[in-house]
Amino acid sequence: MPFLKELKPTENIRILIWKIDENLFDLKTSTLLTKDQKKEFNKRMLISHKKQYLASRKLIGMAGTNHLDDLFYESMSLKKNICYSISHTVEFAVVAVGFQNIGVDIESYRPKILNIKPKFINKEENYFMKSNDIKIITRLWTCKEAIFKCIYKNKLSLKKNIVVEKFDIHSKRGLGKVYLKDKIIPINLHFSNFENHQLTLSYL
Repeated sequence: MPFLKELKPTENIRILIWKIDENLFDLKTSTLLTKDQKKEFNKRMLISHKKQYLASRKLIGMAGTNHLDDLFYESMSLKKNICYSISHTVEFAVVAVGFQNIGVDIESYRPKILNIKPKFINKEENYFMKSNDIKIITRLWTCKEAIFKCIYKNKLSLKKNIVVEKFDIHSKRGLGKVYLKDKIIPINLHFSNFENHQLTLSYL
């Protein structure tokens, strides 16, 4: 099942989702790659990583852009002031495209997320530290990852610089803040979940 669906969280932002269940041969033969993209593809040793790369290329093409910089995980500006962000798991590839700084992250619900809470939850987020709800903590993790991609700066810490406000697990929207030396940046969050996965979009 290739293209799964499109989400439109705001008027200027689209999220395209690809379910990766093709075999590598079929996915490769149906994807056009530039010479540079072929080099990037060949650098990936695991079959799952190769499939993720190809699926994200397909989504970029569907979004109306046909060039992807060598930097794979970060949001960046393209021609015509278009910004994009990419994320993936073994099962899904996701591309968010918009006309402002954006970041997207998708994660599956896995119990091991509870083991790393102290690495990304700060004192202002004490509510989350007390929770052992896998869905809540996974959503928080995707918030921080998506915000990191949206604001991308060297040495930005998920724990020290990013604070996410308490959210209702059933809510579709949330808020976060990035604390820098000279300013505080408010961040909008949009949530979606499907097939045992959490998807979070961040945008200014």
